[in-house]
Amino acid sequence: MSEEEKKKVYIPFVGDIQDYVGRSPWDFYSWGHIDMGIAAFIFFSLFITIPEFIFGPGGGFFPWWLAFLLTILVGILWEIVENTVIYYLGWRPGGKDSALNAAWDMIFVTIGGGVMWLFQWLIMEMIDYQGRWFYTVAFTSFFIILICYLIGFYITNENTEKARQARAKSIS
Repeated sequence: MSEEEKKKVYIPFVGDIQDYVGRSPWDFYSWGHIDMGIAAFIFFSLFITIPEFIFGPGGGFFPWWLAFLLTILVGILWEIVENTVIYYLGWRPGGKDSALNAAWDMIFVTIGGGVMWLFQWLIMEMIDYQGRWFYTVAFTSFFIILICYLIGFYITNENTEKARQARAKSIS
């Protein structure tokens, strides 16, 4: 394989310019997938904490581990919908995700849900605080990751602009 072909095949782990978004394992959308995991786990946790609040301990509709598994399922289903339905409707700029990026997106959803499950266990089981502290930590985490997403979006756009300007200078 020639040096030119190797350059075409090379994909960095962190896609910090638009050309690598959706191809690299980590891009600014990865923060959104972590947030998706957090949001899905929070949503499913409501089916546990609200019934327990009303009916007492043990009144949840399903156990915590199932909330985590449902979060993983949401990540898998999202990747399928994102790379088929949304892509074919033309709502996805930049084309489909690479298989590597899609796999890592599912991992990031799992990480977001897993961290929330860990927080739930630490706050509600180990420290024995009420659910409101778990939700305070969960929503705070969600908004911190959302800020990281917005910063990543800005950095990606800035780096893309610089890369395109450098490319234009080298061509002329």
